Amino acid sequence: MNQQERPDERDIIKNQIDWIKSGKIGCVFASALVQKHNEIGWIFIVNQEKLEIPKSAFLLSIIFPDSNVQAVQKWALGNGMYLENIDKLYQGLRIKVGTDISWVQYFGKDSHVKTRQSPYPMLSFAVKLPPTYYVKVGFNGILHLAHASVENLSKRVADALWVNSIAKTKRELGYSPTIREAAKTTFVK
Repeated sequence: MNQQERPDERDIIKNQIDWIKSGKIGCVFASALVQKHNEIGWIFIVNQEKLEIPKSAFLLSIIFPDSNVQAVQKWALGNGMYLENIDKLYQGLRIKVGTDISWVQYFGKDSHVKTRQSPYPMLSFAVKLPPTYYVKVGFNGILHLAHASVENLSKRVADALWVNSIAKTKRELGYSPTIREAAKTTFVK
């Protein structure tokens, strides 16, 4: 699809958010929290040439509508991200943010994980901890998408989302997640 045929940036972001809301992402937290993405500091940007993290961002999603996994990975490595070997088959994309390391996820039709096959290629990662995040996620210097703000959720609702996320991901995949689908894994080598 050439640039004249594709939707404008607002439509691209809306399509990506609608896909997350649809539940195909597996993570019920993401499907619920994306509905208030502006309020929780989840920023969506299209075709960022150079990585710039908005000060208001807690989560950042950069969409590359005319790209693929190889081109997005090349962009990431050229913008301060690096690869970490998970095992013989898988790698995790990382970025140092302050004193923390953020696990970066790749989404796109060519993702190796069914629950990450979004309409457009996209990198998503946490850039800082919000004031309130889900306690079961914990924090040990690693930032990941599960560190989204839950300040507007009751403990009961957050607990239900946690349990339902595990079940929903298993249903979407058709099996229990493995290292292949783990949050720490971004790419197949």
